[in-house]
Amino acid sequence: MNDIISINRQFLIMAREASKSRSGEIMTGLSRTALDRIAQMTLDEIDAMARDIGISVISIRLTETEMDRLLSLQGLQKAAYSISIAASARPRGGTASFPTSRQTTEA
Repeated sequence: MNDIISINRQFLIMAREASKSRSGEIMTGLSRTALDRIAQMTLDEIDAMARDIGISVISIRLTETEMDRLLSLQGLQKAAYSISIAASARPRGGTASFPTSRQTTEA
């Protein structure tokens, strides 16, 4: 469980930084709405979410076919292929909102 907490924390911090970039959605796979909400989170809120959510906040965005194709490519072709897949994919995180610290303590 500690690994998931650590990975979640790192991803949320990376997403908060990525929210400042125009390519944040492609880099993270999250919607602009989700990135904007993460950008507003404090480190304490990020730590609490990473610790309390109980599941991984990241997932593989490639299908099995895309993973097989990626593995067959060499060097920079892999990065170009991954970016093209990410750029054409629909970001996760839609319009759902993240709970505020007040909402999580009231629940």
